[in-house]
Amino acid sequence: MFADPDQGVGIVDVWEMRAGDFVTITNRCEDLPSWFELHPTEVCGRLAYKMMERLNKGYRPGDILDGPNLWRLRAGDRLAWTGSPRHATPCSGSILAVLDFREAALAIGETNRDQTMEESVAFGSLTTEGQRPENAAKCHEAVMFVRQMGVPRTLATDWQLG
Repeated sequence: MFADPDQGVGIVDVWEMRAGDFVTITNRCEDLPSWFELHPTEVCGRLAYKMMERLNKGYRPGDILDGPNLWRLRAGDRLAWTGSPRHATPCSGSILAVLDFREAALAIGETNRDQTMEESVAFGSLTTEGQRPENAAKCHEAVMFVRQMGVPRTLATDWQLG
């Protein structure tokens, strides 16, 4: 946030989606997949009270759940969706949408494809096709667009839902 405006925005992560892949972006516990468990350090507000009840009933949390298909978005983050134009989706060049997060959210990548363990671990990783110069140009276009949006009006250093 306090960096030079020309250098302050960068790409933190990239997911290349394949046929059968989908992403859920949410900050509602009801939308989290059944296999995802929030850690006590990842909750605040109303969820902290629910977590306290669980802890008082004997719940013992494990490690914070992480993986290549989880992306913890913080307030102030921006997520750009790039790709080929869709018929029903208005877009600007190859930018299909830019989400400007004012609260923490979780992006969960999943697939309907049958996968090996190696493919699961490599969820969203770039294929040879994804590394082509024209696809890198789409990412560059998104970074330039986000820079033009200016400094975010919100900022969070920690990731917590609630």
